[in-house]
Amino acid sequence: MKKVISSIIMLLIVTTTIQSQEALKNVLLDIKLPSSVLVNGTSTLHDWVSKVEKTAAKIEINNYYDIAIETLEVKIEATSIKSGKKLMDKLTYKALKAEEFPLITFIFKKGEIISENTDSINIKLKGNLTIAGITKNVAVLTTINKLGNEITLIGKHKLKMTDFGIKPPTALLGTIKTGNEITIEFNLKF
Repeated sequence: MKKVISSIIMLLIVTTTIQSQEALKNVLLDIKLPSSVLVNGTSTLHDWVSKVEKTAAKIEINNYYDIAIETLEVKIEATSIKSGKKLMDKLTYKALKAEEFPLITFIFKKGEIISENTDSINIKLKGNLTIAGITKNVAVLTTINKLGNEITLIGKHKLKMTDFGIKPPTALLGTIKTGNEITIEFNLKF
């Protein structure tokens, strides 16, 4: 009987140790559907929204249960930003210098937790945002879920196009002007 109890205790110790090690292992996750990235802006004619059709992203975490982010990289194909209007898309790609700089990227450097509860973490994701070949340090306020089997990053980030050397597009001989400020809105699932 002593042998059986000893074996059960050893099995529990080994199982607990393995589970603890698995919880602390780094895990690399790819973006999955349904994720979305939108670009919201204004113009002298009306407000507009463009949808990003091609986003690649990977997140590496070192503790699945507490969600400690090690790395996060997001890549957007500039020519996959679609407004539903060919002229506007053409002007957008020209403004973004999409032929020369086909990718818009965000590379995570560090995080600053703002608040936390049992369901989610509000965090500033600090990193390098590169648009049209210009890189800026940004802090993106993001909510990360702590429940369920997937990690979701939801947030918005306002920026000025001119900060990235982009001249806000105009159309019809300058009679229609795009506002300088845009908001990138994202919901990324891993």
